[in-house]
Amino acid sequence: MRVSKIASIYDGDIVGFNSRACYNHLRGKRDIQVEGGDAEAVLAYFRKKVASNPQFFYSIQMDETGAAVNFFWVDDRSRAAYHYFGDVITFDTTYRTNKYKMPFAPFTGVNHHLQSIQFGCALMQDETAESFKWVFETWLEAMGGHAPNAIITDQDLAMKIAIVEVLPDTRYRLCIGHIKKKFGEKLSHVYYKKSKFKKDVKKLIWFTYKKEDFEDRWMELMKEYGLENNEWLQQLYAIRESWVPVYNRGTFFAGMNTTGRSEDVNSFFNEFVNPDTNLIEFVVRYNQALKRIVRREMDEDYESEHKYRIVEDDEFLLKHAASVYTRNVFNKFKAELKDARKFKVEEMINRERFQLFVVKSKIYDSEKFIVSIDLQSHEGNCECQNFEFVGILCKHMLKVFIHKDIDKLPEHFIVPRWRQKANIIRTTYENLVEDNGTEEARELMISRMNAQACELVYVAAESHERYRVYSKYLTDLRGILLKIPVNKIPDIPQSDVVPSPQLSQILISDPNISQTKGRTKDGSIQSRKRFRSGIESGTSKNKRHYTCCNQLGYHDKRTCPENRGARRGLVSVKEASRSGEEKEFVRYPGSCRL
Repeated sequence: MRVSKIASIYDGDIVGFNSRACYNHLRGKRDIQVEGGDAEAVLAYFRKKVASNPQFFYSIQMDETGAAVNFFWVDDRSRAAYHYFGDVITFDTTYRTNKYKMPFAPFTGVNHHLQSIQFGCALMQDETAESFKWVFETWLEAMGGHAPNAIITDQDLAMKIAIVEVLPDTRYRLCIGHIKKKFGEKLSHVYYKKSKFKKDVKKLIWFTYKKEDFEDRWMELMKEYGLENNEWLQQLYAIRESWVPVYNRGTFFAGMNTTGRSEDVNSFFNEFVNPDTNLIEFVVRYNQALKRIVRREMDEDYESEHKYRIVEDDEFLLKHAASVYTRNVFNKFKAELKDARKFKVEEMINRERFQLFVVKSKIYDSEKFIVSIDLQSHEGNCECQNFEFVGILCKHMLKVFIHKDIDKLPEHFIVPRWRQKANIIRTTYENLVEDNGTEEARELMISRMNAQACELVYVAAESHERYRVYSKYLTDLRGILLKIPVNKIPDIPQSDVVPSPQLSQILISDPNISQTKGRTKDGSIQSRKRFRSGIESGTSKNKRHYTCCNQLGYHDKRTCPENRGARRGLVSVKEASRSGEEKEFVRYPGSCRL
């Protein structure tokens, strides 16, 4: 909730607590927290977390002067989730909403509900290969040395160097969304809205299923539009294996082609932080954001397990999918099965134990795929490689299943991470809280009991007799629970306020303002103007015709160079720039605003 709304909720005008008083109160709290140093407050917070939960992991890197350089931390639940959903991750460093302009680098994955989840994060001083290497090594240590199968990042050379060195066996892939944006900047003369070249490139990238077809069609496009000698396109073609989908369909990416999930997480965190947020506030609010992510996952767990999916009795494949998949994955499977109606099947000759089928589109004659399947074990594959890439059977394979009266999904085509019970964390987490008397453990127990109680209520509501039994035993259960002595759970402040250390105990000094890419050496932003893309820059702005001077230009009557009367009384002001040079400019008297 934004601070400005707090006073209005409590009717601040009546109780004498307005928005300004609320801001002043929070500012005083922040000053107390960082009295001994912002970085030291973060260290104290991390130590408190480890004391209450040994599974919490953190690491801070310092330079030779004792200043904090890089921060990394990950909570226990994210570490547990990584073992089930850490096969593919995205990594992005474009978010810099904090006081020190430090890039925020979250490790993001996707859970069994197709929701974004966190596997830890870092705050970095800079974006050099050494910093990236430290972040990846520290993160890998926190995850028990288990590297992901695949990772998607933006096109950063320093990041690539670190990934190749630290994660040599991980499939490295570039975000196709970032590359598509550069098409408009680099090729604005041919790549624009509704241009034929744009449509051809889109079709080439997304609807090519053979590497040879992509390479042949790429050369044809370059020749057709006279782009054979374009240096940027040549460089892009040289690294085609790291961004073109056809080269990556054989690897499981959970259907992801971009770092969009990381960017979505950045947008999500905008509700919790702002450009003036200091380090300790950022870390505490990140923990608050994680709680909301966990709550959202638990809500979807309940929806998937208890909400009925409407399926016809004769839709056998769909009925089986509804019993194994989560709600969101089921909807994707249902869409694939629906699209299967647009295809027809032709049987080909057998090849050893596999039989070949040609699945053709009823709409586009050129769209056809070869499906190979063993009719005994039901093992097989399709040219589109949708199952290998997404983990869900494609429309072509499903069409063959329907053609051969296969009414149940083979077990080897059900990816465990998409099952309803894939988050075994919920059940194994119960064991973790038994010996842990923290606030987090208590919240987890409450969430689990709420879910169980809701499930029991629905069962009891089926008949009046069930309701009677439910009410009787619920009263008896309450009496039994009240007889059990209570071990008081230690209170931990909800605000996570960290006591400020004494100045004599300072171990880490605060980081410097981050000098990230695109900024000047002193850390200031070069220009506050909005960044203009290549398309905007290439579009000339029409000059206006002025009656005062009968000339074309961008000035107005007040600043017209021919209007000498308007320029009387101009005051020459000299200002020393940061480089030491004196700059002279003119100012209209009385034009300054306070």
